[in-house]
Amino acid sequence: LVIKPQSEVDVQVERGQLKGWSVQAYRELLSKVGDESFPCTFGTLAAKKKQIFLAFIESTNPRVVTDRLVEVLTEFAEFIRPLPLVEASMRPLAILLLPPPEWLTIEDYYHHSWRLVAEVMHRDPDPWPDRLPSDPELPDWSFCFGGVPFFINFKTPYHERRRSRRSLHAYTWLVQAREGFDLIAGDTVQGRAARRVIRKKLSSYDEMPIFPALNHYGRPENLEWKQYFVPEGHEPITDKCPLSMDSRTALRG
Repeated sequence: LVIKPQSEVDVQVERGQLKGWSVQAYRELLSKVGDESFPCTFGTLAAKKKQIFLAFIESTNPRVVTDRLVEVLTEFAEFIRPLPLVEASMRPLAILLLPPPEWLTIEDYYHHSWRLVAEVMHRDPDPWPDRLPSDPELPDWSFCFGGVPFFINFKTPYHERRRSRRSLHAYTWLVQAREGFDLIAGDTVQGRAARRVIRKKLSSYDEMPIFPALNHYGRPENLEWKQYFVPEGHEPITDKCPLSMDSRTALRG
């Protein structure tokens, strides 16, 4: 298997079977997500229950990275697809990638992240779900792979003031099945209360005010793509989703 459950990775660390960069990246992830002050309470709960799945990508060769991402997401979608929606959303996947030495700014990570998303979507063996629009400029669009809608939270070594998006040892994709969160954190009394708790913790955790584009899925003003990669400032790095751009040059940044 390409993806490994948290409990198995723990055993590999204890036995010295996981070494070097992978151990550093894994320990940093658990230290961050497992901290009660971390804004995503669902992620913290998953870490404490050892319900996080992990994949390590140590190559920085673009073709190898794309191949591995497709492999990882294919396997994860197959695992997630038969689970009840809420249970699926409580099984996050952390893809830890070795930071490419030539990516030197947040903008580099932004443009290359969207390039990877585009390439992965192009190689998705499953058709796009009929229930979701394919245009990322619509409020109910979501990244999908293997027929499963996912939310991606990108973390980079170059995020500083937004501590929730900082990952010093790895370029990180935190991937969660999205539809379960529409139930437990949706537009209900319970869901609104859960979101208030998360936002309060985020305000305390980051050294910047909450990014204005953070919103609730499906609302008319919501755009999911703006929430995947949050910049240091208050404005998106691009006004339009790179997946919507016509030219491949624009997509590559």
